[in-house]
Amino acid sequence: MKKQVKEPYIAFDPEQATFLFDRHFKLESRDEILPKIAKMIHHMFLPKKRFLCLGGSIVAFILVVLITATFGLPMKMMTSVAFIIMLFGIGMVFSLISHYIAVFTEIRRLKKLYKNAQWPCESYCAFYEEGFYYKAMDMEGVFYWEDFMCIMVTHEVLSFNFCPAETPKGKEMKKFYPRLDTFYMFIHGDRQILELMIILSQQIGDLVEFR
Repeated sequence: MKKQVKEPYIAFDPEQATFLFDRHFKLESRDEILPKIAKMIHHMFLPKKRFLCLGGSIVAFILVVLITATFGLPMKMMTSVAFIIMLFGIGMVFSLISHYIAVFTEIRRLKKLYKNAQWPCESYCAFYEEGFYYKAMDMEGVFYWEDFMCIMVTHEVLSFNFCPAETPKGKEMKKFYPRLDTFYMFIHGDRQILELMIILSQQIGDLVEFR
């Protein structure tokens, strides 16, 4: 935890906040979590919009070629349009490559983290209307919900994604968490937590993303 947490961030006083409920989480062994990591990360960070943009650029390029061949439109104009679409598509390809390099790096980081962990891994979270307190092997702090760029939700896990280091919130968080690594809360399908995430998504737009 020393590499991840320089000093726990305290956004609010839990004693003065509106308590909702708390949870103790426990992972029993490496065999329970290591096989799930790659699938979990790929599922959570699947870049659907980028794939759609890439697919759209390919379709648009084909349509431009077909329209030019069918209707004999000015070649110079259509070539310029096709070139722009092609550049956009190439940009999307490089963006996807960069994304998956980051995904594979995150998978390696998590596997290393859990391989070196002391087992069983236990964590605790207290939920409040204002935010939550979380303590695990790689993270500790009291956070407002809005302290994060995004909270991704699946049936099994929550992913808390810090704001980028160049943003005002990221600069503030970097004082406490030098690496700004994403951290994960394994909720094991807890219905009350999932219901809280639904409520949160309705209260704070664009914060919670269900995967």
